[in-house]
Amino acid sequence: MKIHEYQGKQLLGKYGVPVPEGRLVISGDEAYHCAKQLGGTVVVKAQIHAGGRGKGGGVKVAKTAEEAKNHAQQMLGMHLKTHQTGPEGQMVRKVWVERACNIGKEYYLGMVLDRAASRIALMASTEGGMEIEEVAARAPEKILKVTIDPAVGFQAYQGRELAFGLGLPALLVNKFVKFAGALAKAYVEADCSLLEINPLVLTQEGDLLALDAKVNFDDNALYRHPDYEDLRDLDEENPHEIEAKKFDLSYISLDGNIGCMVNG
Repeated sequence: MKIHEYQGKQLLGKYGVPVPEGRLVISGDEAYHCAKQLGGTVVVKAQIHAGGRGKGGGVKVAKTAEEAKNHAQQMLGMHLKTHQTGPEGQMVRKVWVERACNIGKEYYLGMVLDRAASRIALMASTEGGMEIEEVAARAPEKILKVTIDPAVGFQAYQGRELAFGLGLPALLVNKFVKFAGALAKAYVEADCSLLEINPLVLTQEGDLLALDAKVNFDDNALYRHPDYEDLRDLDEENPHEIEAKKFDLSYISLDGNIGCMVNG
């Protein structure tokens, strides 16, 4: 189950992961008032279940409230096309307006289940802001990975190992360990299948901040979190897959006219 960036940030914030302050808006006027409240430069971000929004025009910087209003009006109702939406694009129905930060350096930090090792993998890279699949294909040596033993959970030494591998200044190592620990706790307790911070930024003031958040939940664990149903956005889901879920069927819509029915 996928959720929006703003929902992911709200979830991570509850676990102590530092995220920028922001507001969800559904109109240009709301974006204007939100920018006024936040003050200074803001970032207007289209909310759809797809990556690559910046390249498609779904992320804009606004230095004034009027500019934020204009960006929001341009995004709302548009069909945002990215490499993950296909040529038809995805309609933008809501945008997230958040306070901008002074970016010093961008990193990647993510968690996923390593099925081969039967453990959760915590991955980091200095190539923040880029698709991690692209980094894996072009420069796999730039991806650092540690696996978490489920018997003991995330350990501080693993965070330090990643921090040193990223070349973080000594004064930031403890901050990174705390950040990674909060992320690991969120992954386990929220029953995530994927948790990505891309980019994780080091601000010019010396703070670590989750500038983006991609959170997917494990469908097999949804029964433990009935409140997650409120996080679903049916407008972002395939109608055939929604219908199949009503009958507890796992259906994945693909191109073509040949189907495959299997059991597990």
